[in-house]
Amino acid sequence: MKRLGWLVFILLVVYFIFLIRQDIIDNLDLKGSREKMSKALEAEETSAAVLNKRLARIKSDEMIEELARTRLGLVKKGETAYKVVK
Repeated sequence: MKRLGWLVFILLVVYFIFLIRQDIIDNLDLKGSREKMSKALEAEETSAAVLNKRLARIKSDEMIEELARTRLGLVKKGETAYKVVK
């Protein structure tokens, strides 16, 4: 009877180790995924910061004036525009 008790105990320990093994493997996989997502999030935040700076620059009056002068050929009141012909 004592042997049967030990056998049942050992089988239960082995069974629980088998159950925990899969949880440990899943936990390690989740940690790896979390690290990858963390790095991707940092990259996206950096990209968003760069785009926000660019958007702020584009919305500034100086940039709008520069684009109007270079792309549209507009001039301020009192200025004379010259066009260079080859």
